[in-house]
Parts: sequence; C-alpha cells; structure tokens
Amino acid sequence: MSVPSPSTSLSPSPSSPSARPLLAIDASATASAAVVRSGEVLARFASTETNTHAEVLTPAVQRVMAEAGVQPGKLGAVIAGVGPGPFTGLRAGLVTARSLAFAWGCEVHGVMSLDAIALPAAEDAFRAGVEEFVVATDARRREVYWAHYASIGGQFQRLHGPFVTAPADVTPLPAYGAGAGKYPDGLAAVDGFSTTVPDAGHLGLVGELALRRGRGLLPTTPLYLRESDAVAPGARKRASTA
Repeated sequence: MSVPSPSTSLSPSPSSPSARPLLAIDASATASAAVVRSGEVLARFASTETNTHAEVLTPAVQRVMAEAGVQPGKLGAVIAGVGPGPFTGLRAGLVTARSLAFAWGCEVHGVMSLDAIALPAAEDAFRAGVEEFVVATDARRREVYWAHYASIGGQFQRLHGPFVTAPADVTPLPAYGAGAGKYPDGLAAVDGFSTTVPDAGHLGLVGELALRRGRGLLPTTPLYLRESDAVAPGARKRASTA
C-alpha cells in the first residue's frame, strides 16, 4: 500500500467520509484511540498496558471524542487496526470498532496495524536516505510480526508481509518498531523507534489518506497469523470403576 505523506494536498468533496472526522482504534499492541481530520490528529489516547484492552477502549473513545469536540453523528467512518497482533487484543479492538460503527450508523474500515508505524518510518527513512526498511512488533514466543516496506519520497509502500517469524528470519534492513528494540541482536533497530508500537493517531491518518485515494482499505478481518495461545480443554477422563 502506498499513501501520500500527511502534508500532501488533496481536496476531498465536503460530503466524502474523509472530509469528516474519523475515529481510529488500534489494539494490536497497546490499546489506543484517536480522532483525526484533514491530516491532523485532533485527540489521541494510548495505554501503556498490553492486557487491559477491553477495559480501557470504551472510556478512551469517549475521552478522545470529547477532547476533539466531535459528536458521533459527525463522524465519516471508524478506522480499525486489524493487526497482526495477539488474539485477545485484536478481538477487543475490532469488536469495539464494529459495535460503535453499527450503533452510530457509519462505515468501518480496516487498516493493517504495522502501516501505522510505517507512516512516520517512511519519512524518517527518506530523510536518512534509506530506500527500504522493515517494521517489526513483538509477537511474543521470541517472534516478531513484521512487514517489508519501501520509502518513496517519504511515502511508504508495503512490498511484502505481514509475517510472524523469529527475528533472525526478518529481512536484514533498518528496522522500526518495538520488535526491533526487543531483539537488537537480530534486528537493526532505528534510533528513536525502538519502543514504537502501532498508534491509533497514525492509523487514522493512514485510513484517511486511503479514503481520499479510494483504495488501500481492508475489511475488518483480524490478522492473527497464528493460532490463539488459549487451548481448549480436552475431554474429561472417565472415572475408574475398578
């Protein structure tokens, strides 16, 4: 996916969803919510925890909507991060996004969560003269979620991915994201991005730009990339009658 940088001038119709505020939600790592409009993040919230998504997302949405001064009826759409990420977090984020969009009568669209890091990463790579890079986040089990990108004039284009692999199997390029920071021996972490996780503010900007261009959005199908950590219990053993 290739998107223009936030500074690119585009002129959507006033009735277009991209001309109205968008609510963005991402729960692929921490839980985050933001309201964006016309290339600007009006309000954002991000938790520092990775296991409280269901509890914090609804209050976070209420908070950013109030801070941005936006009523639900004025939203153009809800943008949801579809991962990759752990099962529980993604499920909480997508259920919240779908439920709010249904209740408020607006559309809901998916954006690949790693693209939220690729947006600022592409600008940083362009300034550094780097043509290709990877984005990597922590997938636990000593693995990372990652994708391979090109930086074209400060805009990102996803070339390959997403994948979930061991750090040693990631394409050897400058690496942006908390996955690179966690495994510095296997990945070439970029200074200033070694703790970065997908953020709803950048996710919303990616979604807004995709809406303006009329392409690049996804259905809200979660990208788990592997099975849930939860294991269904086996059949009960029959009591011995001996």
